Amino acid sequence: MVRNSSLLALLCGGTLLAGCKDDVEDSAVSGAWRPDIVCPGDAGCESLGDGVLYAGAAALPITPTCYETWDDLNSNGEYERSEESFLDCGCDRLCEGDEGYPGADDGEEDGEFQAIYIAGFGTNRPVSGVHDDLWSRTVAMRQGDVTIAIVSVDLIGVFFNEVETIRQAAADAGIDVDHILLSSTHNHEGPDTLGQWGRQLGESGYNAEYMAYVRAQIVASVGQSVDGLTPATLAVAEANISTYDSEKGSRNVVYDHRDPKIIDPLVKTAWLTDAAGDTIATVVNFGNHPEALGSANTLVTSDYVDATRRGIEDGVSYPDGEIPGVGGVCVYVSAAVGGMMSPLRVDVTDGTGETYSDASFEKSDALGNVMAELVLGSLESAEVAESPTLGLRARTFQLPIDNIAFQAAFLLDMFSRPVYGVDTADLSFDDDNIPQLLTEVDLIDLGPIRMLSIPGELMPELALGGYDASEGQPFTVLETLIDDDNPNPPDLSAAPEGPYLFDRMGAQYNWIIGLGNDEVGYIMPAYNYKLHESTPYLQEPDGDHYEETNSLGPQTTPLIEEAVIELLEWSP
Repeated sequence: MVRNSSLLALLCGGTLLAGCKDDVEDSAVSGAWRPDIVCPGDAGCESLGDGVLYAGAAALPITPTCYETWDDLNSNGEYERSEESFLDCGCDRLCEGDEGYPGADDGEEDGEFQAIYIAGFGTNRPVSGVHDDLWSRTVAMRQGDVTIAIVSVDLIGVFFNEVETIRQAAADAGIDVDHILLSSTHNHEGPDTLGQWGRQLGESGYNAEYMAYVRAQIVASVGQSVDGLTPATLAVAEANISTYDSEKGSRNVVYDHRDPKIIDPLVKTAWLTDAAGDTIATVVNFGNHPEALGSANTLVTSDYVDATRRGIEDGVSYPDGEIPGVGGVCVYVSAAVGGMMSPLRVDVTDGTGETYSDASFEKSDALGNVMAELVLGSLESAEVAESPTLGLRARTFQLPIDNIAFQAAFLLDMFSRPVYGVDTADLSFDDDNIPQLLTEVDLIDLGPIRMLSIPGELMPELALGGYDASEGQPFTVLETLIDDDNPNPPDLSAAPEGPYLFDRMGAQYNWIIGLGNDEVGYIMPAYNYKLHESTPYLQEPDGDHYEETNSLGPQTTPLIEEAVIELLEWSP
């Protein structure tokens, strides 16, 4: 999820079948369990009609506009009040005497720092400006009565209650969509939309006005996508990141910071084109934290995802030539980013032969260009899906918050979402009063692609296994399954055997949509879930166990797996 152990210390001291309506009604009459949403099948999304697939796409900015700026004199990404000052110019950041000054606006010269705080590393990292826009990017698909919108936002995460509000706002606006799946890229260089990274430890960084703007832009992007629906052809492609640099393999793009080092090397793409062969959208799926800029950056950016999308849409330019883009709208959705999948400690070599190591925009662009090259290369041999069908199942369920640091954060009103199953008036949580979160998993079938949304940061091994090189893990000379110097290595003899999630999903192309409709933190295998003996969740035990401090607790993975398996096994 994030690296913020100081906060923790403070806070504690198969495919869907068309024409299945009769079976759905039978299950409802018999009282048998069924998903909360079944399309085709539910009222309003009964059938796939004549089977023609329609698609539309849109991209709208969600870049913050109202904030005051500052100068980071020591370039450490932290606002030090004794040494650094903010510009008290109000929401528009224009003071008297500046070109274009329209007059005083709200907050100008009031002595209060109207800051937007950046999420993902530590607290007290205010935005100082904008390098590139953040986006709400949407692809809508329709077949018969079934309309589904997949939205990706360049944010650290969005809680499920916000998703429910967005869905209701879309319905109130009269947008003809049956379901919205919202995924966050998990960008570590954008505003705090969860509440964990404010001015100081224990103080929320959530900005209600900014989130209202984000919600409105998401709804508008969904509306524009639905309005632009047109008959579409679907093609599917995959690229293996380990093939770009034969010496470094996957380490040219991503590094797994936790043993066992297991990476899903596939960049997966759905390519939707119109009757003229022009691109409507490319939907790109890969697992890697957008944090190539590191913790000292204070400029808003969508990190390497920006260059990835630009390269796919507009092409990748190098001094010795250009790789043409395919146009349309690129929608980048994160896959399994847990583990932790990250460009930190990665030396990126791009198409120029130059290598970039330090956190910088140059490294971010190089990584994005490499990703774009891989996708564009894979599209040259993309497989056209004949008569693809569209379908959806979704279900909600609850997860307990066992993490005492997260419990404290809720009691401090840092997290802007409701909890269930507890007496909130008690102002304390214990074994008899454990708060629960409501969350969701979705299963979307798009021809040969099956997409499974997971409400957080899944470890790739839960999806693909990979505990043995024979299972296809692309090991290189730079990677070993377990570091020799790990003082507390995982016991692989206790690792679960298959079937893993991809096995259970059973499609030709299986996708994990990470941070889907929620962000509940890291989701890791039970055999390798370890807590500090005396101060669980507040300190890490020896070895690679940071992720436990940013997880809900040991019940999270089995409960999510249970919900997913039940969803996968349900068949009208």
